[in-house]
This record gives sequence, structure tokens and C-alpha cells, in this order.
Amino acid sequence: MEHLKPASMTCTETPAKARVPLISPDRPSYKWWVAATVMLGAFLVVVSGATVNVALPPIMTTFSLNLDEVQWVITAYMIASAVLIPTVGWLGNRLGNRNLFLVSLLMFISSSALCGLAWSGGALIFFRILQGIGGGPLIPMAMVLINDAFPPRERGLAMGLFGLAAAFGPAVGPVLGGYLTDYLSWRAVFYLNVLPGLVCMGLVFVVIPSTREEHRRSMDLPGLITLAVFLVSLLIALSQGHRQGWDSPYIQRLFLVAGVTFVAFVVIELWRAEPLVDLRLYGNVAFAIVSVVILINAVNFWASNFMQTILMQRTLDYTPAQAGFATLPGAFAMAFTTLGAGRLADVFDRRAIILVGLGLFALSCYWFSHVSLDTPMEMIIWMIAGRYFSIAFVFTPMNAASLMTLPPDKVRMGSGLINIMQQGIGGTTGIAIMTTFLEHRVLYHTSMLDQQQVLSTLDWSEILAPVREFVASMGAVDATARLQTLGLLQRHLSLEATVTAYQDCFLLMTLLCVVVMPLVFFLRRPSGRLR
Repeated sequence: MEHLKPASMTCTETPAKARVPLISPDRPSYKWWVAATVMLGAFLVVVSGATVNVALPPIMTTFSLNLDEVQWVITAYMIASAVLIPTVGWLGNRLGNRNLFLVSLLMFISSSALCGLAWSGGALIFFRILQGIGGGPLIPMAMVLINDAFPPRERGLAMGLFGLAAAFGPAVGPVLGGYLTDYLSWRAVFYLNVLPGLVCMGLVFVVIPSTREEHRRSMDLPGLITLAVFLVSLLIALSQGHRQGWDSPYIQRLFLVAGVTFVAFVVIELWRAEPLVDLRLYGNVAFAIVSVVILINAVNFWASNFMQTILMQRTLDYTPAQAGFATLPGAFAMAFTTLGAGRLADVFDRRAIILVGLGLFALSCYWFSHVSLDTPMEMIIWMIAGRYFSIAFVFTPMNAASLMTLPPDKVRMGSGLINIMQQGIGGTTGIAIMTTFLEHRVLYHTSMLDQQQVLSTLDWSEILAPVREFVASMGAVDATARLQTLGLLQRHLSLEATVTAYQDCFLLMTLLCVVVMPLVFFLRRPSGRLR
């Protein structure tokens, strides 16, 4: 039963004495115990992000924060976790897989409790940094542990189970966070992580063996410093560029620092014999292509989620609760579909499954490009469900394919690189690109509507007549009625321009899906090495 050996036993690691798990890796049920353990840890990280977003308004009230200040509650966590994710290869070498998972989990749940005890906005942001340091390695390590607990012929199923845990977070997070915030306190959103986190730690002690690699890699301090400066400056620039202005000196300096430190980081990592991040993995053509496809798909996925949220609440006037419930069926569809997609990836050519997923995602984005101010909520729910359903057929086989292109001793490093593409750079870049594109398209369509009004052959009295009747029915008269009539007309035209701009955004996402499809053919179907 060699295929049931855990990740730490697939390379050059040796079990630490007196730390053998109570559940033996030779038991047939061992892989399911590992899956349950790491799925709980991954679920905690993902659901925490979804619940915190809902708690931002009451946090603003409690600490008297403005919108720019409260954004750092999200940005601080994102940057801290992004810096830690690529280092899981080195950290796992020094600590061992189980110890790294345990330390990260302990940091995550303890800082979650501290977030709930925060006495000021600054304290909350600092504790969120600590939470990001703990949460960053958990997702890639969960992928490593569950991937290596399953035999090669079931790696698709393993990634399906991982995707199930990750998908349930967005499904229940907004609803759970809204309930806790409304009926208890925003602090309960952070306390929620403590008890399940302790249960997960207990399972780790029982299930995962404590192992260390025989060869200890040295600390790559120059690589760590340049990596941290690059990611921090890049992510701050991408997350704040829309508000500060992309041509502002502050944002331009951040991009300059990111560019210089990135070049220095690449030179250092290629020169060192034991780099912090092994960039030579991209010499593996299959892994490099998978990374590019994952990056573009992450840009699409996070951008589409962001666009649909803003569209529903700011343009279609959905309440946060309505927006949350509109995404709930789609999130559940994605959660359950990941299992089927993973199983299919073990049986059929992964390239075909990924192409089907990309095709469905493109069609759902194209469907979303026809949304209007009159689109009923039932139709919006189906649009969201269609896009979420397709995601499982992209990310699940893609994650499985990315790790199977690497030798066992490089899986941990590759998992970190894949996750920084998905969670850090991909998400932030996607939101930044689509936000900027949306802004430009709104200005364009507003200008076009103004020109159409000037060139229109219709008499203004004909256009304003029904609006005047509506205003008069509300009791407004004379000058007040005229002002309200013009205000309503201007608001309607602005909404029409905004909705058309959103349609353009979803058309761009459709185009990105089509562009990335040819790259999938460069992947190779796993051969007889599956056992």
C-alpha cells in the first residue's frame, strides 16, 4: 500500500520518534481521515474571509473608520498571507509538513481571538496581519497533504475534496457572518474560528505523522526580503490604484519598487544553490503552462465575483442579504460539483474537462453580458449558478494536473506557487483590471448617451412627460417637480451607462476564457504512471 504514504514520506523525510499518529497510514481509511482534517482547516480560512467582509460596516461604526481605513482590515490580511504562501517550501523543509500546518493553524486561531478582542482599528489591522501570517500557509499545505494521501489515480478526487471545502466557505460565509453580526456582534465572526480550529489541531495530532526532511536547507534571507518587498508593494499598488489614481506618484513609485525588487528576486533565486522559491520549476513546461492558465482563470474568477457583487448592490439595488442569497445556490452547486469534476479528472483526459469548464464559464459570462436593469432576480441567480457550476470543471482538474507535473519533493514548493497565483496575484490583479476597465467604460457610455440625447429627433417634452407624471403623483409641484424630474432622468441615464459598462466587463471575461483555451492543449494527459 505504498500509495497511501503521506506527503512527508514521499521524499527524503524521516518520522520523528514518539510522534507516530494514532491512525496508521497503512489503514485503508487513512486518506479519508487526512481529507477530513485538512478540509476543516481549509474551510476555516476560506469562511473567515467571507464572514469578515460582511462585518466591515459595524467595524467602521465601532472604531469610527472611514472606507479607506477599513479596507486595510482586508488588505493587511491579504498581503501578509501572500508573502507567506511562496515560502511554504522552505518552511516545510525546516519544520516538517505537520508542524508547519500546526504552527500556522495555531497562529490563525489565536490571532482570530485577538481580532475579536481588538480595542481599536489599528489593533484590529495588526492582528489581521498575524492572522494572515497563520492563514497563508494553510491552503497550500492542505493541498499538499490531501494530494499525497491519495494514490495518483485518485488525485482528481483529492482536489475535488479540497475544492469542496474551499467552495463551502463562500456559500455559508456571508449568511453566517450576517447572522452573527446582526444578532450577536462583529466580534463573534472572529471568535467563530477558535473552537473548530482547536478541533482541527487535535485531528492533526491524531492523523498526520510528524516528519522532517534529512537535508536542511539554509535560510535565503536576500530572497525573502526581495520577495516580501515585491509582493507588498505590488499588492498595495493593485489594491489602491483605483482610489489613488494609476498615474499618481505614490502608485507609480510602488510599481517601480515592485519591478526593481522582482528583478532582484529572480536573479537571487536563480543564482543561489538553495533558493527560498525554486523558480527553476518553471523550466517544467507543463507546470509553467498550468501556472499561466491558473493565473488567467483566477483573474477571471475573482473579477467576475467582484463585478457581480457591485452590480447587484450598487446598480440593481439589492440589499447585502439579497445579494448573499442570490449567490448561495451557485456556491452550493460549485461545492458539490467539485467532487464530480475531480472524479471525472481521474477517468478522462483532463484537457477535455478543463476545456468544457472554460467553455461553460465563457458562456455564463456571455450570458451575464446581457443583464439589464429589468433582469429579474431569478434570472440573476441562474446566471451566477451557471458560472459557479463551470468553475469546478476548471480549477479542480487544473490543480490536480499542476501538482502531478512535479516530482514528489517539489510538490510543496509548487503548491505555494500555484496558490500565490490563485489567491494573491490573480485575485488582486483581476479586481484592479476590471475596476479600471469598468470606470473607463462608464465614462464612454455616459458620453455616448449624452450625444444621443443631443442628436435625438424626439421632443424633450415627450421624453419628460411620463417622468413629470410620476413626480406629480408623489406630490411635487413647480420648481421642485422640475428638479426632481431632471434628477430622475439623469439617474436613469447614469444607471443605463453603468449597466452597459458591466456588460462590456463580462464580454472581456468571455474573451479571456477563449484566449486561454489553446494553452490547455499543451498539457499532457497522465500516462501509465498512475497506479
